[in-house]
Amino acid sequence: MDNKGLLKNIPMKHENNKKKPHFLRLRLSAFLGSILAWLIIHLLFFSCRKYIFGYNNFKKHIRENANKVLSASWHRSMLYTLFFFRNLDAALMASRSRDGEFITAVLRRFGYFTPRGSSGKGKGGQQALERFIEHIRKGKIGGLSVDGPKGPPYVSKHGIIIAASKIGAPIFPHIWYAQSNIRINSWDRTIVPKPFSKLVMIIDREPLSIPVNIGQKQLEEYRQVLNKRLLQLTYQADHWFELRDKYPDPRDIPVPDPVPFPYHPPKKKKKLLNVLH
Repeated sequence: MDNKGLLKNIPMKHENNKKKPHFLRLRLSAFLGSILAWLIIHLLFFSCRKYIFGYNNFKKHIRENANKVLSASWHRSMLYTLFFFRNLDAALMASRSRDGEFITAVLRRFGYFTPRGSSGKGKGGQQALERFIEHIRKGKIGGLSVDGPKGPPYVSKHGIIIAASKIGAPIFPHIWYAQSNIRINSWDRTIVPKPFSKLVMIIDREPLSIPVNIGQKQLEEYRQVLNKRLLQLTYQADHWFELRDKYPDPRDIPVPDPVPFPYHPPKKKKKLLNVLH
């Protein structure tokens, strides 16, 4: 056998060794970053003046359903949703991406159970959804950003409808908005309230109940119902601060039909630097 044949049989261990330090650095960065994020998020939201609507009714349904309740919101609302439902051992799904490593560390820091997976073939979405469902069956609440993980924004997916149908858990749509805020330059234009700003959180008056083991046609019908209800709540939350004198409860604000698409700032293009050599 010549030298080339011998080399083919030698395992290339050095490639695996390179991946291991990289993985450890990623985990360490996520760990340290999650501590910093926990501190910043707590300081930020403790500084805000918050107006919460519908929470008592939400807690009532939690008791009546032995904690098996699902919450649904847009991906843009992730930040305060994370803070609002903290330390309840609630289930929130995270992606398997590199960014997902940091997000998972942050979610766990806030007391969440975090099955990881994304939509698409071979991305673990189905397995993550099954773990999510199993956690709710144990008597825990769960939530999903229904237009995540990568959009398009304000278009819900079927995952939470499937979960609700299998578990028999009601879905509570909820939305929040800050009067003074900035929008992160991401696909969902995540809302970040400015310190000491006013913030409104709306939980829908009644949950969306999904029949057990629904078919494909019903699955799409209920997805559209959920999508419309979230859009209605979004309109009410986004307009409440300008209409609050007339409508003390934002859920009383009339919503046009069809519901206008929420204001979604265009994503800014990254400036390309011309480097002269």
